[in-house]
Amino acid sequence: MVDYLWTSNMNNSRQDIVSAEDIRPYVKLLAKSGWLMVLLAVVGYGIGRLVTHRQVDQHNATSEILLNQGGGGGGGGNDLQGKSNARATPMWGSFLDETRNQLRILKSYDLVGRSIDKINDPLDLFLVGRLKELPVGGFSALQIEVEPRAFASNMLGRSLDIFVQSPSTYKILFEERDGVIVEIAARFGDLVTAQGLNMSVQLDSQTKNDKSSLDAAIAQHFRIRVYNRNQRISQYRARTSAENIEMTSIVTLSCRDVLPTRAKRFLDTLSSTYIDYTAEARHASNLQAEKYIDNQLLEIESMTDSLAQLVDFYKDEKNIIDLSKEQAQYFSMLVDLESQRRELDLQLESLNGLNAYLNSSSTNRDLPPTSYLFVDDKLMIDQMSELFTLQARRSSLLLDVKEGSSAIRRLDSTMSQIRVGIKGYINDFRNALIGRRKDLSVEIRLLEVRLASLPQTQRDILAMERKLSVNEKLSLFLLEQKATTIIARANITPEASLIERARYVGLVGPNKQRTILTYVLAGFVIGVLFALIRLFFFARIESTGELREVAQFPVIGGIPYHKGVIEDPLAVRANNRSSVTESFRALRTNLQYLLAKEGANVILVSSLHPSEGKSFVSANLASILAKAGKKVAMVDFDLHKPRVHHYFGLKNKAGISNLLVGKSTVSEVILPGPYPTLDIIPAGPIPPNASDLILSERLDPLLSQLKKEYDYVILDTPPILLISDALVLMEHVDTALLVTNTKQSSRRGIKHLEELLDQNNLKHASFVLNGIKPRRLMKYYSKYAARYGYYSYGSGYTDGYGYGDKDVDNV
Repeated sequence: MVDYLWTSNMNNSRQDIVSAEDIRPYVKLLAKSGWLMVLLAVVGYGIGRLVTHRQVDQHNATSEILLNQGGGGGGGGNDLQGKSNARATPMWGSFLDETRNQLRILKSYDLVGRSIDKINDPLDLFLVGRLKELPVGGFSALQIEVEPRAFASNMLGRSLDIFVQSPSTYKILFEERDGVIVEIAARFGDLVTAQGLNMSVQLDSQTKNDKSSLDAAIAQHFRIRVYNRNQRISQYRARTSAENIEMTSIVTLSCRDVLPTRAKRFLDTLSSTYIDYTAEARHASNLQAEKYIDNQLLEIESMTDSLAQLVDFYKDEKNIIDLSKEQAQYFSMLVDLESQRRELDLQLESLNGLNAYLNSSSTNRDLPPTSYLFVDDKLMIDQMSELFTLQARRSSLLLDVKEGSSAIRRLDSTMSQIRVGIKGYINDFRNALIGRRKDLSVEIRLLEVRLASLPQTQRDILAMERKLSVNEKLSLFLLEQKATTIIARANITPEASLIERARYVGLVGPNKQRTILTYVLAGFVIGVLFALIRLFFFARIESTGELREVAQFPVIGGIPYHKGVIEDPLAVRANNRSSVTESFRALRTNLQYLLAKEGANVILVSSLHPSEGKSFVSANLASILAKAGKKVAMVDFDLHKPRVHHYFGLKNKAGISNLLVGKSTVSEVILPGPYPTLDIIPAGPIPPNASDLILSERLDPLLSQLKKEYDYVILDTPPILLISDALVLMEHVDTALLVTNTKQSSRRGIKHLEELLDQNNLKHASFVLNGIKPRRLMKYYSKYAARYGYYSYGSGYTDGYGYGDKDVDNV
C-alpha cells in the first residue's frame, strides 16, 4: 500500500513537471501564428538573397616582409650608416615594441600616401546591371582621364553614370543631394568642366569603327567614382592590415579590395615603398656627412693653394737656402705635432657642436650633426646611433599618435636618459682631448724655441711651409673619410626584404550564407515577436479551459460554433442530437446548480461586445428549458437593437417598452413561442430614451410578476461595453450569463468586463463561451468519451438510428 502511494505521488510529480497546461500556450502559438513565422522567414530569405546578390565580392591579397635585417653600410671608424639604424635589441625597449612600431609605420598615412602616389589610380569603374553594379579594372570601350585635384569636393566619391549616344557624343548623369538628376552632354575627347567636374572620355577606335561593338557600348551602363589622394589613403588604410607572425621578424600584409589585381598591385607597391623607406634615413645621414666633408675640403684646399703660392714667392724673392738636416728634422716634427693638434681641434669642434645639439630645445629632429663623425670613439658612435634610432622611431609614431600619448612620453623619457649619459661622456672625453692638446702645445713651443735661431725670413717660410704641410695632411685625412663615407653608402641595404610577393588568397567577404541566415533568423524572430504580441495582447480565447484561466467568475458552459445561425438561429430545435443542443443541455444543468436558491429564476444574458451571440444563447437557452417542460418567459430588454423576435419569427409591435411606460399590460404583449411552455415578450417599439426606461419604477413589479408566473425568466440585454442597461438590470436578477465569443474574446476584454462588475459590486455573474471551433469540441468530447468508454457506443448508437450524418454536418 505504501509502495503504491509512493508510486502514485511520483507519477503526479512527474506530470507536474511538464503538463498539458504548460505546453498548451506554445501549441496555440504555433497553431495560430506558425504560418506567420514561416512566412516572415521565407520573406527574410528572399530579402537576404536579393541583398547578397547586390553585394560586391571582397577579395584578399597577402604578402610577407622580413624585418630586422640589420642592413649593412659603412666601415671604419665613421660608420654611422652601419650603426645608426641597427635593429639589435635596444637598451630602451623590447623587440616586440620595435615590431609594433614597424607595423604602425607600414600603415602610416605618409607611407600609404607614397604608395598611392606611385599607383596614381583615382578611378573606380563599374558596369551597371539591373540589380547590381559590377566593379571592373577598366572599360574596353572607353578611356577616361580625370584630374581629382580639379574636382569639386561635392563631386568626389559621387556616382557618375556615362552613356554612349553616338560615335562622337555621350552624356553624364548624376544625382544631386536633393534627388534631382543632372545631365551633361559632351563630346568624346573634350574636357568636361561643368558642375565641378574635370574629366575627358575617349571612345576606343575599334569600338567606334565596329557597329556591333558600338551598339553594345550604347546599350551598356558605365559608372565611375573619382577619389582624391586623401580619400584613397583613407580607403587603403582601412582595407590594409599588418600582422606580425609570432616569435618571428616576419610581417604579413593583407589588403581587401573588390578587384584582386588592384589589391596585389597596392601590396607590391607598399612593400617596395617600405623597403626603400628603411634605407632612406641612412642615405640621408651619409649624404649629410659627405656634404660636411666637402665643405671642409673646399676651405682647406683654398688655404693650401694660398700658402703654396706664398711660399714659392718668398723663396724666389729672398733666395732662401735649404735648412740644415737637424733643422729639417725639427721642422718635420713640428709639422706632425701641429697636424695632431689640428685634428684635436677638429674633434673638440665636433664635440662642442654635438653638445650644443643635445642641449638645444629642438632635439627631436631626425638627423644629428654629422661633425661628430670625426670623433674616433666607438662608444660615442654607438650611443649616438641609438639616439638617432629613437628619434626616427618617434617621428614614425607621430604619424599615428598624438604628441602627448603614452608611447611618445616613454620614448622622450628614454631619449632624455641617453642624452644625459652622452653629455657626461662628452664632457669627460673633451677634458681628455684638452689635456692632450695642452701637451702638444708644450712640445710645439719647445720645437719653435729650437728653430728660433733661424733668421726671421727663414722662420716665416718655415711657418708657412708648416701650415701648408698641416693642411695637406688634414686634407688627406678628410679625403680618406670621404672615401669611407662613399663606400659606406654603396654598402647601405634596406633593413627589410620582401620574402613573398603579393598573391591572391581568395574571397574574404561578404559572407553571403551568413547574411542570408541572418535575414531568415530576423524574419523568424520578427514573426515570433508578432506571434507573442498576438498571443498576449490580441489572442482570442478559444476554449472554456482558456477562459477559466483568465476569468475570476465561474465558467458554466461552452457553445459550439453553429453554421446555420442565420437560417435558423434556434439550434436546439433544428437538431435534437447536435453538439450545440448538447451544450445547451449542459448549460441548463449547470444553471440548475447555480440557481439552487429557492425562488431564484431570473437570468440575465449579456455580452461585452455586440455580435457575440447573447441573443442566440438566450433564445436557445429558453428553448432548451421549455423543451424540458419548464415554464419560461423570454424577455427582450435590448431596447436599442432588439433581435429576439426575429429568432422566434414574431412581430415586434408591442413589448417591454410599452410595459415600462404603462401603456400595456403583460397579457397584452406576451406572444407564444415555439414550445407550449415558452412565452415571448418582445422589446416593442424602440423608444428615444431607452436607457431611461430601464430606471422606470415599473421594472420591479414587472419582474416580480414574471418570477411568480414562470419557472425561469430570461432577460436579453444590450452589450455592456456600449450601453449600461445590463449593469442596471443585473441588480434585479438572480444570476447573469455573460456571453463571450471566440472571435472577439480576449484576455483584456475579460479583465475589462470583470472590472466593470467589480466597480458596480456585481458578483452573481458567470461566463458562457460561444462559437467554439469544432476541432476543439471534438477533441474535448473524444477525450471525454475515451475516458468513460462511450466512444464506440455513441458512434454505433447514432449510426443505427440515422443521426450520424446529421451530427457530422452540424459539427
